[in-house]
Order: sequence, then structure tokens, then C-alpha cells
Amino acid sequence: MSYTALSGQLGAMKAMEVMANNLANMTTPGFRAERVQFETVVSKEYSKLSAGMTNTDVRMPSYSSPSSFLGIKGTFTDMAQGSIETSGNPLDVAIQGDGFFVVNTPEGERYTRAGNFRLDSTGRLVNQQGHAVQGSSGDVLINGSEVSINGAGEILVDQVQVAQLRVVNAKPGSLLRESGMLFRVAEGQVVADVDKIQVQGGALEGSNVNAVRELSDMITTSRLFESFQKSQESGSRMSELRNSRVGSVNG
Repeated sequence: MSYTALSGQLGAMKAMEVMANNLANMTTPGFRAERVQFETVVSKEYSKLSAGMTNTDVRMPSYSSPSSFLGIKGTFTDMAQGSIETSGNPLDVAIQGDGFFVVNTPEGERYTRAGNFRLDSTGRLVNQQGHAVQGSSGDVLINGSEVSINGAGEILVDQVQVAQLRVVNAKPGSLLRESGMLFRVAEGQVVADVDKIQVQGGALEGSNVNAVRELSDMITTSRLFESFQKSQESGSRMSELRNSRVGSVNG
């Protein structure tokens, strides 16, 4: 078996899984596309040889024990902004530029770009999972008939400001994806409150998934998977041929 080809197949399968999930969330407000990060894993034999040892100091890699293979380092989130479209819902809000809304969950603060908010039975402003959206003074309570959110993130009820949305920023790579369009801050990292908030009320930021890119990448990845599969089949035939000839000679 060629472990190089096998690792390529596993990597292609992971990439297809991630791209399929991206496409499934094309219409999810605030969704951020996920990308797979690969790395080349070098075998111990090859590492020793590269360090300056002679050929006699190390067994040369065989077909079934290649010098290197594909490793999945992990995934990362594409933080590019999605398009903003008017929704007409006064509780919807979209961030323009960098930043994240803050919601309070049983596990602590979480961060999101999904601004499709609603009111719960107590009049609190919450996200779709029921987590309280945070203002500069904590939970946002709305008691009135006419609600609007202006470009500075001020929440007005019957033309009177009742709260200020809290928006934070984080260093690239410091937020980790969770379920429900939420992110948490990595251990040892912090978020910083944004002073000059720029949002658009009555609008939603869409997913940043590009369907054309995802479909094109899926076609390319599918072809790569087929190439790795053919390589596996070719290697199997070579092994069978080798074994049959060695058997004939020994006989």
C-alpha cells in the first residue's frame, strides 16, 4: 500500500467534507467559510538522511514506507466579510468592517457576526440560539413599539436611546469556531472593545462563501482523489507482480 497516496486520499476527503459544509451554509447569515490546512509530514528515515547521515546509516524508504506524506494540520476560518443586504427587520444589524457582536452563553462570552437578532419573552435582545446580546452595560432590554439601530450601534426605542451595542475585535487566529455561528477566544488571547462602531441597522451580513470557488475546488479535489486512487491501484498491481516473480524465482 502507498501511504503517500492514502494520505492524499484522506486529505481530499477532509477537504470535500469542509467544502460541502461551506456550501450548505451559503445562505446562513454571518457564516464564515472554513479552509483545510495541510502540511508535509516527513518520515523518520528521511529526516535522518536530511540531517547529514550517509545512506548506510539509514534504511532507504520503500514503496510502502515513503519519505513523506500529506498531513492535515487543521482547519482555519476565512474571516473575509460577506455582502450586506437590507432585510427590513429593525432587529437585524450588520457589522461593517472588522469586529464581532458579543453574546452571553452558559459557557461565557461568545462572539458572532450573525446579526439576525430577536426578542425573547422577557424583552431581551437575543440571537437565534437565545443567548443574550450584549450592550456596553450588559443585556439589552427593549420595552416599546418602535425599535431601530443606527450606524453607531445605538439602540433606539420610541426614538430614545436605551442601549449601545458592544462590538469587539480580536487578533487574527485568536478566535476558535464553535457551533451556532459562535466563536470563543483561544486560551491566552483577549478581545478588545471597538470604540467607534460601524454597523447597518435593518440589514444582515450574508455568508462569505463563494459558490463558484467552492464548486471549482470540489471538482479539482475530486480529480485529485481519483489520481490518488489510481496510484493506489497501480502500486497494488506492482506489489502483486513483484510477489509473483519473487515466488517464481524462489520456487
